[in-house]
Amino acid sequence: MGFALVTAPFLVLLLGPVGGVLVVNVCAALTSTLILLRVRRDVAWRRYALLGGAAVVGILPGSVLAQAAPSAWLELVVGVLVLLALASSLVARRAPAVTGTAPAVVAGLAAGAMNTTAGVGGPAFSVYAVASRWPQRSFAATLQPLFITTGLVSFGSKLAIDPSSLPALAWWVWLGIAAALGLGVLLGDRASRRLSQRTARAGLLVVAATGAATIAVRGLVELLAG
Repeated sequence: MGFALVTAPFLVLLLGPVGGVLVVNVCAALTSTLILLRVRRDVAWRRYALLGGAAVVGILPGSVLAQAAPSAWLELVVGVLVLLALASSLVARRAPAVTGTAPAVVAGLAAGAMNTTAGVGGPAFSVYAVASRWPQRSFAATLQPLFITTGLVSFGSKLAIDPSSLPALAWWVWLGIAAALGLGVLLGDRASRRLSQRTARAGLLVVAATGAATIAVRGLVELLAG
């Protein structure tokens, strides 16, 4: 989940609100595929089916919005959604306990819509996991196929609506991105053995909030200037 929160604002700054989120979607899917190979035994596949199905439904209107809205509005939306996602991750533990299908469907719909517009669907899943008292080990493992599904469906739906939305990056840039993702997973695995959870979480929040605030301010300035 930290991958999207950290990378989404900066890729939007570099590639624009549509192209940047597209790259986040496909990279998140690739990263989660690498992680899934290690944690697949802990995946709760029934919960994945419920959350993933709802997320796919939420992706469709989000894709239309992402393609139709002006870039300044999208930049503002991306920045605000990332900031809200960070805030929700901080208060998730205070959420009341929930049961049943309805909360999972709502969480999936919200995650799908946020993933396709801003590339950050994880916090909606996180709030549901804490509120439903989902064991962390199973939740973390199940996030991986969820991110693969939401990333690829978001990517495919936006390309189907507008094939020209894919950033014009050279093949070697895509190869470099894939290599960097693999290296990042290895380095992150090693770093996790040395860094405390509190330190890693603080670093994620500072970097993600800085990027999100920057992109939100840029979108707001463009709107006021227009």
